[in-house]
Amino acid sequence: MNARRTARGRVRRALAMVAASTAVLAGCTLALAPAPAFAAPSAADTCRGVSTVGLYCGHHTGTRSARLGSEGAHVKEIQALINETSAYPAARGERLDVDGRFGPATKAAVAWFQWTYIGAAASDGIVGPHTWEELRYGSR
Repeated sequence: MNARRTARGRVRRALAMVAASTAVLAGCTLALAPAPAFAAPSAADTCRGVSTVGLYCGHHTGTRSARLGSEGAHVKEIQALINETSAYPAARGERLDVDGRFGPATKAAVAWFQWTYIGAAASDGIVGPHTWEELRYGSR
């Protein structure tokens, strides 16, 4: 009976530590500042957490779909997020050009990101809602 109580105590302490760690991480997430409607992109394309958006690199706060041939601020945001929040630059030995053009290099980077962080079935090279969610919230 004593051994059983001790084991339960260890489990409770471990659960309490997990709960405390989760609370600290949640507090950090909730403390994020809201994004400005139109922020000028920085030269370094550094991304920051924004409570209403997730990770934000200064180009686009929405989740507009993108594929080969797409152009615009939403593509710049995708390129910057892949550069700044994933292992892509280290794994591939290069960074994406943040030029707002969804060309073959961006498609390959998106497919790599999807394969690495979402799974092989999702690696179509098209940025839709699920990929945006992973870019904004899951690749930290």
